[in-house]
Amino acid sequence: MAEIRNGPRARLVLSSLLLTVSATLIAHAPLAAADAYQDWLRSQSLGTEAMKRQYQVYRSEQDLQFSSHLKAQWQEFQVYQGKVRDPSPKPKILPKAVPKTPVIANVPAQEQPIRPDVPAETPLPPKIEPSPPPPVLPAEVVRDSIELDFYGNPITLPFDPQWRSMRLSKLDPDGIAAFWDTSSATRLQPTLQAMAKARQDLALDDWGHVALWQQLAKSLQPDHPAERSLLLWYFLVKAGVDVRLGYSGAQPWLFVAVEQPVYAVNYTKVGERTYYALLSPDRGKSLKRFSTYDSSYPAPLQPLNLKSVATAFGKAAPVAKTVTFDFQGRPVTLKFDYDRRVVEYMSTFPQMDFELYFATPGSPAARNPLLQTLHQKIQGMSEENALNFLLAFVQKGFAYQTDEEQFGYEKYFYVEETLHYPYSDCEDRAVLYSWLVRNLLGLKTVGLHYPGHMTTAVAIKSPLRGNWNSIEWQGERYVIADPTYINASIGMAMPSYANLQPLRVVPAP
Repeated sequence: MAEIRNGPRARLVLSSLLLTVSATLIAHAPLAAADAYQDWLRSQSLGTEAMKRQYQVYRSEQDLQFSSHLKAQWQEFQVYQGKVRDPSPKPKILPKAVPKTPVIANVPAQEQPIRPDVPAETPLPPKIEPSPPPPVLPAEVVRDSIELDFYGNPITLPFDPQWRSMRLSKLDPDGIAAFWDTSSATRLQPTLQAMAKARQDLALDDWGHVALWQQLAKSLQPDHPAERSLLLWYFLVKAGVDVRLGYSGAQPWLFVAVEQPVYAVNYTKVGERTYYALLSPDRGKSLKRFSTYDSSYPAPLQPLNLKSVATAFGKAAPVAKTVTFDFQGRPVTLKFDYDRRVVEYMSTFPQMDFELYFATPGSPAARNPLLQTLHQKIQGMSEENALNFLLAFVQKGFAYQTDEEQFGYEKYFYVEETLHYPYSDCEDRAVLYSWLVRNLLGLKTVGLHYPGHMTTAVAIKSPLRGNWNSIEWQGERYVIADPTYINASIGMAMPSYANLQPLRVVPAP
């Protein structure tokens, strides 16, 4: 028989085995007498309380073990400059094409109308399933609660009043370990449960989950940034997020592990994982080296998975927008709404790779009026004319400016952001055009990444003839449709890229 060693895990296993055996014996005993049934209920109650005590001991031992590591195992780590997606400069002045319409081979345009039954409102995107929260015990009773406004959603969270008054004695390993010890003695369990429920109710993505904890820490420690950072660190570790605290001089820094590459934010490496300064002032851009603990928390912690962005959790704050452009010599005016709160949330989301922007739909507040309005305009048009109409809308309805000119740094837009900001550049327009074509015409699209430029290509249903630009990808022919090349029709490529092969083809779902 295998030896059972003493220790917290062994005690948990042994308790579980004893409870199982006791329940089995009771189930097979005569239950005719009422007192036997009452004895069984008491035994179950005592078993549950024992299990809760054992779990508390196990959790306390984890915290004590981590605290001892914090006092000793610290090293200085290198901080690396944020990754750059495309170092090539973008054009500051866009070329304009002589309007030219490709001809559909052998089929008159009027015989290829867009089907009138194309839905004006596409289905909502699949609900984002958040990562499962860590197992929690029945909530303790906590009298104090705080109400947060999370992008229009009122969220009430219980909290331990000690979190407001906690102070860091000194920013060094001993002071940080002491702060952890004090935090570990507070009542976090009710807050963990309430936070897990809020995340499930709103279907938050991983970044939204972190942002909600961040808002709680800021509300509890509004005037003490160092204590706020340490409190957020404690919260996230206990919520199962792989976050790492460090310091440089008198400044604490928070680095969080992310599964995917993150751009334009400094990072460090500890073991096999990459940690990004997403939760720190200026996102680590002023930091070269910092000290952090070399060990890990005894319980498993998970990196953030930023493969999807939630766009439907906020209570919509519609903003009206009017866009005017010309199509085939006639002025067109479109009026629609977009959601300001989604724009606010997306402005905090880490800068990710191209695929995420092409895969993220507009919010319901933008989808319904914008798609309905455009659908009414293209009804009865040929496929070619509809594609060119959408091109004209994106090319001429939005003013062009590079990110460096508008923000001072590179920033890719989601659909909602292109509708909001006064200027957009090639990546932003490619994302918007791709989304419109997929939703309104049901055609497959891809993004084509060139040095300093991004455009789109469409798998049209009717072949073109004449001088048109296209690529073959995964056995299909995709025709260039450049939403940044002003006046260009489908099949026309910007001259400086017409003879180049793209660096990368970005699929759109």
